[in-house]
Amino acid sequence: MTLLGPQDASTELALDLVSQVVDYAIIALDTTGTIRSWNAGAERLKGYATEEAVGRHFSIFYTVDDREADLPLTLLTRAERDGRVAHSGWRLRKDGTRFWGDVVITALHDESGVLTGYAKVTRDRTAEHALVERESQLRMLVAQVVDYAIVALDPNGVVLTWNAGAAHLKGYTADEAIGQHFSVCYTPDDRSNGLPYDLLESARQAGRVEHTGWRVRKDGSRFWGDVVLTALRDDEGRLTGYAEVTRDRTEEHRLERLQASLFATLTHDIRQPLHSIAAYASLVARAEPGERAHFAERITTEAAHLEHLITNLFDYAKLRAGVVSIDVRPLALGDVVREVVAANGHLFAGREIDVDDDGATALADRVAMRRVLANLLSNAVKYSPAAAPVEVTVAGDGLRTRLTVADHGRGIAPEDVPVIFTEFVRGQLASEDGGTGLGLASVKHLVELQHGSVHLDSRLGDGTVVVVDLPATSR
Repeated sequence: MTLLGPQDASTELALDLVSQVVDYAIIALDTTGTIRSWNAGAERLKGYATEEAVGRHFSIFYTVDDREADLPLTLLTRAERDGRVAHSGWRLRKDGTRFWGDVVITALHDESGVLTGYAKVTRDRTAEHALVERESQLRMLVAQVVDYAIVALDPNGVVLTWNAGAAHLKGYTADEAIGQHFSVCYTPDDRSNGLPYDLLESARQAGRVEHTGWRVRKDGSRFWGDVVLTALRDDEGRLTGYAEVTRDRTEEHRLERLQASLFATLTHDIRQPLHSIAAYASLVARAEPGERAHFAERITTEAAHLEHLITNLFDYAKLRAGVVSIDVRPLALGDVVREVVAANGHLFAGREIDVDDDGATALADRVAMRRVLANLLSNAVKYSPAAAPVEVTVAGDGLRTRLTVADHGRGIAPEDVPVIFTEFVRGQLASEDGGTGLGLASVKHLVELQHGSVHLDSRLGDGTVVVVDLPATSR
């Protein structure tokens, strides 16, 4: 029977403990990296039995790329030089599958300081690495999103992160925004009323809160923001901060307001000719024979105005729905001008419309161009004096055919010209004249569907010139 001293007994106990550890692969290497011992954790993690692993070089656990780059030898060299080295990366199991290993290699020396080998401890961190990778990808995704401002706030509302969308929408760089309170993007009135703090409190209590309203950019300009503020909590339910996601809804808000204005206008504009028609119809029944023709003509004129209004609405609806069919063929634009003038006699009655036509043709759709001309001519007649002529010119240069409609009316305010082809925009001077604000928007859509362009020039008191350019055809 062999008696063990305290030192030997302690060593044997330590070795026994190491051999049975299953959560860590703990192995001993000689000075060249050959495996000398192999515990239960190594077998469980790497798939080799003790007899399969002992005597082999530890580089068998490294990927081909790492072996070609001499990573195993580099790690041993660093451990010898520095006493220990830590490294994380992909490692290989016996069956060829990979795991993310967190490795520490420690140099071992005898009492004289001579290197005797290495202790290598490996822990499987595959799950943690996958989580880190997912978080990294999510951070990268969030950081690069430009259509939404995605911002992390601390529990007090101070900005912690700032993505590309936030920089794009709000005008602040990440360096400028991080550390500021998120209320910097709220209007002075909202800040004085405590809205940012009310939203934080609502999100804290309910988990999330939505709010839509005006927000302020760095340069002081405003945008209509659709905001969702979500409270963030840890595993124990403690509030750790907030996620704020903001979308720019300025254009949608503008259209909603314009549509509301349109519907209010239509209520008047549709009722007015209907009331006129009803009134003239009642007068016809009681009128003297000589007056009836006049009242009948007034009824016809009001009906034509109503038809023009409704046609604009239908045209707009079809254009927005994308159901307009365009059949582009060689078309004599002068003929179309004369057709439209003749077909809209009640709208243009008593007005002088001069047509200067050189016979040029364009690649265009007849139905679409009738609608374009009906809108342009009705505007020219409506917004110019009864005695002033409306001048229509058709001219081609071989590459394009130009249609020009000019009036000598009151013109358009300079600030309205850049937006006059926008849906529901009627211009300041026309705000009391009725109409939908869709005529010129439809003109632009229809012309562009035919691969053409449209623009206008206008001077207050001198009138307006609308120019339509279309691809030309040979005459």
